[in-house]
Amino acid sequence: MMLLRLISWPYARKHGFRWLLTIAGIVLGVAVFVGMHTANQSVLAAFQQTIDRIAGKAQLQVTAGEPGFDEGVLDKVRSLPEVSAAAPVIEATVSAGGTNLLILGVDMLGDRSLRTYDLENSEDGIDDPLVFLAQPDSLMVSKTLADRKGLTIGSRLPLDTMAGQEVFIVRGIMQPGGLAGAFGGDLAVMDIYAAEKMFGRGKRFDRVDLALKEGVSLDEGEEKLKASLGPGFQVEPPSSRGQQFEATSRVYAIASDITSLFALFIGMFIIYNTFAIAVTQRRAEIGILRALGATRAQIRTLFLAESALTGLAGTALGIVAGLALARAMAGYIGSLLQDVYGVAQGAGEITLDPKLALAAGAMGVLTSLVAAVIPARNAARVDPVKALQKGQYQSLSEGENRARRRWAIACVCASLVALGFGRIGVVLYAGFLLAVLAAVLLSPAVTLWLARAIRPVLAKVRPVEGTLAADSLIQAPRRTSGTVAALMLSLALVVSLGGLARASYDAIAEWMHVSLNLDLLVTPVENLTNRTFVLPESLGAGLRAIPGVADVQMVRGVRIQVNGSPVMLLAADHGALMRFSHQPLVAGHPARMLEQTLAGAGAIASENFVTLHGAKLGDSVEIPSPSGMLHMRIAGVVRDFTDQQGTLFISRDAYVRAWNDTGITSFGIFLKPGFSAPGVRQAILNAFSAKSRIFVMTNAEVRGYIDRLTNQWFGLTYVQIAVAVLVAILGIVNALTVSITDRRRELGVLQAVGGLRWQIRHTIWMEAAAIGVIGLALGLGLGAVQLYYSVQVTQRDIIGIDLGYAYPFGIAFGLLPVILGAAWLAALGPGEQAVRGSLVEALEYE
Repeated sequence: MMLLRLISWPYARKHGFRWLLTIAGIVLGVAVFVGMHTANQSVLAAFQQTIDRIAGKAQLQVTAGEPGFDEGVLDKVRSLPEVSAAAPVIEATVSAGGTNLLILGVDMLGDRSLRTYDLENSEDGIDDPLVFLAQPDSLMVSKTLADRKGLTIGSRLPLDTMAGQEVFIVRGIMQPGGLAGAFGGDLAVMDIYAAEKMFGRGKRFDRVDLALKEGVSLDEGEEKLKASLGPGFQVEPPSSRGQQFEATSRVYAIASDITSLFALFIGMFIIYNTFAIAVTQRRAEIGILRALGATRAQIRTLFLAESALTGLAGTALGIVAGLALARAMAGYIGSLLQDVYGVAQGAGEITLDPKLALAAGAMGVLTSLVAAVIPARNAARVDPVKALQKGQYQSLSEGENRARRRWAIACVCASLVALGFGRIGVVLYAGFLLAVLAAVLLSPAVTLWLARAIRPVLAKVRPVEGTLAADSLIQAPRRTSGTVAALMLSLALVVSLGGLARASYDAIAEWMHVSLNLDLLVTPVENLTNRTFVLPESLGAGLRAIPGVADVQMVRGVRIQVNGSPVMLLAADHGALMRFSHQPLVAGHPARMLEQTLAGAGAIASENFVTLHGAKLGDSVEIPSPSGMLHMRIAGVVRDFTDQQGTLFISRDAYVRAWNDTGITSFGIFLKPGFSAPGVRQAILNAFSAKSRIFVMTNAEVRGYIDRLTNQWFGLTYVQIAVAVLVAILGIVNALTVSITDRRRELGVLQAVGGLRWQIRHTIWMEAAAIGVIGLALGLGLGAVQLYYSVQVTQRDIIGIDLGYAYPFGIAFGLLPVILGAAWLAALGPGEQAVRGSLVEALEYE
């Protein structure tokens, strides 16, 4: 404590900017970790809260996937002696004046035994459910929604329905809290039979909520219901829907976890670099303390204590910054889930999980301590005489280089061995970490080699300034290597994400070229992933009668549970199945798989389905349906990007038999020669838009929509480029600040013998540019390796598709001006510091 008070605190006050740079590394790592995880948790917590509030007193829910089931299932549930109350539900989201509104369709006669409707004014007459049922245009809205939109009893609220826009009357306002707080308060309740008509569901319910009689356990009730309804129904507690939502967003969760952990690793390297530089800058102070009798343990403890205090400060700021980042990201995640997965859910309130805060605190302090262990150990071991000699601590001994090379070679060999067991997840990730560790171990030696290699180039560009800049890097490789390693890791992540994005764009473009050869697409929604509304089958005949239409293909897309995971099921007619079967083939014979699928005996599986579910060609797949479990063999495997969780293609006839559902999600329109897509689209809208809710998209619009979703998914790539630039600026400022301190007398001598200020500035700028170029070269090289592992991880754990290896040369070339520009910005401050100091003090330094 005495050393901290007498030595560390004065130094921290004198070099406040240096310590701010040290803290910045901790803040960066903690903020990214806290921000991404808090945003994820907030969206999931908001969804779970919505589920809990809507569930009310319901103990179990009966579902059969997105298609729902016939109304007759309700009678089966109510007839069981274990059930005390059962109420049907239709639940969907619609847009109302720019607001996503959750519509809850309920049967008021039986629903009040499960849910409490705490109305603001009981004199409205709404307490009588018969009044509510007798008027199908009735709505009950939450107080939150009413206040936001200025609604009162009797207000008119237009909503989009399958019959076009219709006006509903607000006949009840629910007080805040409980059910009215679901979906952030953007909730409206209507009669379930009005909801069936509104969304085009026919006589079908989404689910049945039920309560058990007293004395009947949850397990007993679940078992009785499953036995009565059959294996095609899911009987689960309401909370299981939160797990399904989490499974649906699993792809984003895994990707964000990997990104945040790697960003944390980069942040740890920044911390190590700043502490190593701090120890280097204070080597004279260390030598004096050792000469005065301070023990090695005292020196080591002094720096570790400093790191712990710095870690606490950085962690506190990082948590605050992480919460701000989470607020910015939560909206993005909610929008991503809605556009990519068709699940509308806002983040609600951003709340920091105490466990996450404790984990972040421990992580920040522990990371800071771990990062300071090697610098503190080196400070304690240094000889007092060498510590007082300028530059000695910065040199790398040949013995240290040999040890690093040996360890790096061992890591490379172990990484190559791990490649042979790439199907084993733990081994694959271990191989990746070993490859990164090998690059980190080799970075000091490679930095020295590259600095020597570019010395002639710098000298040719600027004979004096270039030589001085290169010699500074060569004489102090330890000071530079930390900055280069942090920059290398960050740029490698950018290259990896960029390569994945490039490969994904190429694969999706190939897929669209083959499978999206239709001229027009007719859907009930603009957002193709939203399956709230369903078109009637009869619309197909009307579309075929439109002049210029050569063929109409019908597709019904629904999400169902297969082996406990959400999977997209596409039920297509003969023409659509032929189109799907011509997608890039992975396994099977096109003609045979089409024949088996049309016969209802087989299903075509997407490549990511068989990868994520561990299936293969010929395996039997159990598909739950209201009519029972469908047993279909995988007749063929195709590359398909319809859904990131996997897709199964079956015949429409088999789907209608199993689900008794004739609804259509989309109609694919093929035109006769000589007819234009805009003209036929207008004819379709003129014929049907006044009677039914339809949207007609051209082939280019469909492709543009998919491109937009892809861009949104890979939006994190641009965030990582921003982080890379920040790492470059932070690390280069660190290195140059210490470089100027180390060379203070040297720079003073240069000015004394006639060196001009602009020459000194150019020397600092060229040194910064050299650091950027070396870090860029190593980052692009490591990025090539990391991209390979990323492709393997993506195929195995994220989307299940082998995207192939595509190095992002465009991003690599684009990073050169970005990093050089960042290096120049980072050098401005240190450059001015080098030329603005006192010449007399510079000559006296050392």
